[in-house]
Amino acid sequence: MKKISCIFLMIAGPLLWGKGSFAQDFRLLATIAQEARITRLDHLGNLYVLDGQGELYKYGAEGQLLWTYSNKLYGMAGALDVSDPLRVLLYYPAYQQVLVLNSNLAEISRYSFNEKPDWQVTLVASANTNGYWIYEQLNRELRKLSTNFVEDLRSGNLYQRNGFDMHGVFMLSDEQQVYVYDTLAGVRIFDKYGNYLKTAAVFPDRDFTVVQPEIYYVKDGRLLCYNYFNFTEKVLALPREGFKDAVLSFNRLAIINEKDITLWALKQ
Repeated sequence: MKKISCIFLMIAGPLLWGKGSFAQDFRLLATIAQEARITRLDHLGNLYVLDGQGELYKYGAEGQLLWTYSNKLYGMAGALDVSDPLRVLLYYPAYQQVLVLNSNLAEISRYSFNEKPDWQVTLVASANTNGYWIYEQLNRELRKLSTNFVEDLRSGNLYQRNGFDMHGVFMLSDEQQVYVYDTLAGVRIFDKYGNYLKTAAVFPDRDFTVVQPEIYYVKDGRLLCYNYFNFTEKVLALPREGFKDAVLSFNRLAIINEKDITLWALKQ
C-alpha cells in the first residue's frame, strides 16, 4: 500500500499545484475537537495526536477515536513515530526513555538509554527492518539498533567523516534512507548504512514527511513540497487557510488549528 500511495502522489502532484484547484481534490472526513502538540499519519490512514498534557490518541482512517494512551512518568514526549503502526514509538529525551506501543496503544516494551552512560541520545526513529535509528550526540554518530536495542551499525563520527556538526531536532527513515532536520543546514539525507548523501536546503517550522523524492513540510503558514532530486519547490493550496500545522501523507491530510483538527482524504 505504501508504494502505491507514493506513486499516486508523485503522478497526481503536478496536476494539483494550482491555487483553487488543489483544494477541490480533498474530501472532508472528520472534524475532531482536539488540541494537538504532535500529529502523525500512518500508511493505513490512521491519525495519531499527542496533546499538551502528554495524552496520545489514535483515530481511524475516517476520524473515529480508536484508542488512547497516557504515561505521566517521563514528562512530555519529544518524538512520536508511527512509521510502523504495529510499533508506535514514543521518546522522552529528558529521561532518555523509549516506549514502544502496539496497534492498540498498549505498551509492549521500553528501554532507557541511561543504561549506556557514554551515550547521549537526542533523536530516535523507527527503522524499516523492525529496529531503530538513533542520533548519539556525544560521539556525533547515527546508530542502527535492533528491536532489542542492541547496536547493529554506526555511521562513525559525522564531523570527522563529513566536516559538519549536526544540530538535529527531528528524524525519520524509510526503506532506503534516513532524514535528519539540522536547524543550521536543512534536511540531512543518509543512506540505510548511515552514510551521508546530501542536504536538502529546507527549513520546516516543525517537522516533515517524505514520499521519495519529495519532502512535505510547513513553513510560514504554507504547506510546501520540495523535490530533492531536481531541487524544485511548490506551494500546495489547501482546503482550509490560516492553519497552525498540516501533515500530508499516504493520501490523507490533517490540518491542525488551535482547538480542532480536520481530516481529509485525497480524492482518487
